[in-house]
Order: sequence, then C-alpha cells, then structure tokens
Amino acid sequence: MSKYKQAAAAGIVLLALGALSLFVSATWGDGPAPPPVRTEDTPEAVRPRLRLVGAVPVLRLSGTPREMGFQHGAALKPQIRFLYSEYYEAMVKRLVGEANLRTWAKETEPFIPEAYREEMKGLAEGSGLPYEEVLIVNTMVDRFQTIACSTVVASGDATKDGEVYFGRNLDFPGRNVLQKMTVVIVWSPEGGPQLAAVTWPGMLGVLSGMNSEGVSGATMLVHRGRELRAGLPYLLMYRQALDRARTKDDVYASISKAKRTSSNNFMVVDASGASDVIEFDPEVAVRRPASHGCHCSTNFFASDELRDLCMPMGTDRYESLAAFLERERGRIDLDLVKQELADVASPFYLNVQAMVFLPARQEIHLSEGGRLPAAKQPYVHLTREMLFGAK
Repeated sequence: MSKYKQAAAAGIVLLALGALSLFVSATWGDGPAPPPVRTEDTPEAVRPRLRLVGAVPVLRLSGTPREMGFQHGAALKPQIRFLYSEYYEAMVKRLVGEANLRTWAKETEPFIPEAYREEMKGLAEGSGLPYEEVLIVNTMVDRFQTIACSTVVASGDATKDGEVYFGRNLDFPGRNVLQKMTVVIVWSPEGGPQLAAVTWPGMLGVLSGMNSEGVSGATMLVHRGRELRAGLPYLLMYRQALDRARTKDDVYASISKAKRTSSNNFMVVDASGASDVIEFDPEVAVRRPASHGCHCSTNFFASDELRDLCMPMGTDRYESLAAFLERERGRIDLDLVKQELADVASPFYLNVQAMVFLPARQEIHLSEGGRLPAAKQPYVHLTREMLFGAK
C-alpha cells in the first residue's frame, strides 16, 4: 500500500473513531443532574395543573392553543431550559449540525397547523425560550434519526384476562439525561377530546400517547436511506392523528393523508383491542393487521408492499416479541408484558422509557425512570382519573 493510501486509510480510521467517540460521549455523557419537578416550585397560577405520581409529573393543560403552550412553558420552565442546554445544545446540535436543524425547521414550519404554531408561541412565552428555538426542538427528531424502539400488543383470548395490553419500549440516545425527565402531558383543548403523551418538557408532539377514547399509538423509526422531504414533522403528525381518533381506522386515515417527511412504523391500538402497524414512507402508507389479537413491530417494514424497501434493523427484537406472543398465548398479562419489555430492551443506555397502555381502561403503567434500562425499573400506575378526570 502506498504512503498516500496508508495516510488516507489512517484518516478514515481517525474520522470513524472520532465519530464513535462523539456519539458515545453525547449519548452516554455525565451531564449535571436535571432540576427536579416539584409542585411547590411551580408558579401559583399553574400549580393546580401539575401532580406527581411517584416520580412521574403529570401536567394537564386546557384552553386555547396559546394558553396551553404558556401553561406548559411556565409549569416546566427550569426543565425545558435545562433540556435545551444539556440535551439539544450539548448533543443534538453537535451530532446533526445547527445549520441543518435550522434549515429543516424553516422548511417544515409551513406544514405545521396554525394551532400547533400558536401553542409553540405560548410555550416560548412561558419558558422564556425564543419561538425559533421551540420550533427547532419540536421538529428536530425527523433529522435526528436514531430511534430504535419496540412494541407488542395482545388482546382478547391471547391474554389471561381478556384485557388489552400494548407494551412499548422507547430506545433513544438520552445522554444520561432523558430517562430522568419523563413527563406526561395531557392536552384538554377547547371543544375537543383529551390526549396524553409520554414525553419530555418542551415537546408538543407524540412519540407515545393515548387519547381519552383509548386510542393509543407509538412510533418506531425505519431507515430507508432516502432523503427527508419537507412536510409535517412526524411527532406533530402523530398528535394530529390521535387528537380526535375514535378507532385505529381514524388514525390511518389521518396519517395516510398527511404530508409525510420520512419512514416510520406506527403501532395503533384502540379500546376494542383492534390494532394495526401503519408502515409508511413519504410516498406510501399501508396497514399491517394483527393476527388473532397479537401484534409486534420494531424498526423494519414487514408488510408485503414495503418489506424490501428498508434496512433490516431490530429483527432480533421482533423475533423475540413474536416468539413471546406465540409461547405465552392465553397466559399474557401485565407482568408478562413488562418482563418481555425488559428482555427486548435495546442496550441499557438507550432504553429511556418503557410503558404499557391499557386502551380499554384508558390507563398507563409507566416506568419511573431515573435509571437505565427503563424497562427494568418500577412502574407507576396512571389511572384514567389521573390522566383525563372522571368520566
């Protein structure tokens, strides 16, 4: 090998090692402890909206979009600003590039419904962050394509008790911060149904959520290798789809009509136990139905229409989930679903959230977090009353 080729090879190795070092330091850093959420520290005007269930803050918002954004920003101001500094600036900006994120935010803003933009403006007013930064935070996930994640569903005679169980791991680079800052945001807009998202302070969209009708959904990134297309950022697309849905079919109708930016799987389950995996890219959206009350999905397309159009990621987790559903059919209960989530969690530093939705009851069992992997930590039980109030 010539000295020029040797130098080039050495340069490539150094670049690869540098990128790996940056990724490891960013995803598993040793940043400062986040400010705890305490009701006594919350401004009096919004204090009644916040409650702690174990270590999980539940924040209920109501009113106009602008009012809900302001309530969110004011109630969680220290946590929003901490995440902006210690997660977005310390990690996402370094990995993706600030110019790329700002360009993407400007390209997608015209596709965002006015109500969500108004809510972002309210959040900016309440938190003290500029609107432009709030916009970036709520559009960056499309560019920061590192979500792994797994979902599993069992209902009807597949379960021990006839319940509907929807388990979900969210595996995401957290910089040793995100698992400590999970919040549940509940939107109660004027004249509309309620929607709860398991999320983080400052985010207005949905990665995992359930509405007051029991319609529940969770996303899993699929790598297809295509460029992103300007459209409705997918966190906000999922919120829009779940906002007024009464069945899984309503969610599919909303996503299939949306101007989509990227490739994803979205597991949707309704109160009846019916479920679909909506597999989509910017051009095509198809439904993969359940089999005898059972369903699972990870990070690749499994439908006949799309299976050859993606990178095969998460196949080992998918096989484990499918084997679990077959092996435990008729015996599946809440404890078994939690155990399976622990068994298939991605590397411990990525598993920042774990939860089990009970769509028929409109309840969530949510890992308290704080330590990793989230799926191996204690769970708190969020009842329908805690999330949506009495029927």
